[in-house]
Amino acid sequence: MQIVWLKRDLRVHDHRPLTEACRAGGPVLIVYVIEPDLWQNGDLSERHARFIEECLAEMQTEVRRLGGELYTACTGMVSLLEQLTADGTPLTLYAHEEHGTPDTFARDIEVRRWMKERGFAVYEYPSFGVTRGLQDRKQFDEKWQEKMQAPLLPAPNSIPAPPHSLPAALTRQTTFPKQLALPGEAIRYGQQGGESLGLETLADFLENRFFQYRSHLSNPISSSTSCSRLSPYLAWGALSFRRAYQESLRRLAQLPNPADRRQLEAFISRLHWHCHFIQRLEDEPELSERNMNRAFDAIRTDWDEEAYTRWKEGRTGIPFIDAAMRSLHKTGWINFRSRAMLVSFVSNTLLLDWRKPAQFLAQQFLDYEPGIHYSQMQMQSGTTGFNTIRIYNPIKQGREQDPDGRFIRRHVPELKEFSADFIHEPWKSPAFFHSQYCGAVVDVMEANRCAREVLWSVRDSEAGVKEAEQGLKKHASNTRRKEASAKKQKPAYEQLSLFDFDE
Repeated sequence: MQIVWLKRDLRVHDHRPLTEACRAGGPVLIVYVIEPDLWQNGDLSERHARFIEECLAEMQTEVRRLGGELYTACTGMVSLLEQLTADGTPLTLYAHEEHGTPDTFARDIEVRRWMKERGFAVYEYPSFGVTRGLQDRKQFDEKWQEKMQAPLLPAPNSIPAPPHSLPAALTRQTTFPKQLALPGEAIRYGQQGGESLGLETLADFLENRFFQYRSHLSNPISSSTSCSRLSPYLAWGALSFRRAYQESLRRLAQLPNPADRRQLEAFISRLHWHCHFIQRLEDEPELSERNMNRAFDAIRTDWDEEAYTRWKEGRTGIPFIDAAMRSLHKTGWINFRSRAMLVSFVSNTLLLDWRKPAQFLAQQFLDYEPGIHYSQMQMQSGTTGFNTIRIYNPIKQGREQDPDGRFIRRHVPELKEFSADFIHEPWKSPAFFHSQYCGAVVDVMEANRCAREVLWSVRDSEAGVKEAEQGLKKHASNTRRKEASAKKQKPAYEQLSLFDFDE
């Protein structure tokens, strides 16, 4: 029996494990395993489950059209394998590599060990441009291009049916069991799952929406349409990453206008950086749980639960922060500038340890991709040691990115009657004392000043410099390392600005 183990690859096109399993001959079991231990670790949530259900429902329809069947099982993967082999049936397992947290790495190691001990073959294939077992970061770009330029695989012409007799743990239902209590809530105004919607979103972006991609990247309202909005489909594999890249290049070749080309080139460059950041977690999964630069272990040792609660509920009393957080609650998506600002506020302005906020934000982001998520948490918290320390002033950011307060009024109704003169600093208006809006949790200017002193003192310490140089060698891109080493007037880690995004 050929088993196709679905993880973050919920589609039928450009799916090598599915293609290879169908070529092998014999019955094919396609299964998505809902592993309770992983789903109750704290980073996954109700909104992720709903999106996956939508992806699985559409995929099941396609699989049935091709003659096969898709199953789900709520159990551990090894437990399911034991049930499948109880009658002596030999197995071959096909899967995409998953670049996740230490828990998913440990799970995959256990599965490979179990299969090897019984003489069963396991075939794992890269999902996109990340290389397992990469020996040197200098090889990353070459291997990335090799993977991205490989031909796209069509959906199989037909899928062999699975065996008639299967364990009771397997079900044709594509919904998560109700007894699996998950944190968070479903999104109210967000994107839905499914490969067809991923393809539709890609086509719409490349035909109609990319023209202001770079220009509107930081605007909290216009970015919601000018950005690609492909992130949840890429994160959960409802859209082939290679397809997004190749079709973007094809569209780029059709553009005669240099200004239009620059907009799309900015998007294509981020597809490369997407894999660059995930490669970090692939190389060192523990970065989801500890500071990259261990010199920062000495700070952020105090915890303020009230300040943290106000931040995650969008009640900090800083309008642009609260609007971003409340928008995230509703839609599961905000632009990069808003994400960076939320992280900087809780980790730098409030000087709270990034790990608990990271888990909460993971639950909120519909497009939660561990490699990107934890790399960005550490970058925006300053704990890489070799990236510049970013401490945002959310009042200034609000004035620049939402000058008339449209975004704030949309998500903070307590301030809908405030004029543009006071919308970013409502406490300066006499009307503030009659409003329902809360007071500021902190004096931003003073808190940011203290944060700079604390963070830069650690970054410039002897231990901080030593750790930064080591991190730079292991995790920085080859291009950035060359740029840094070419500038002799300062240490390499001082020169590096690894990923500016929209700054």
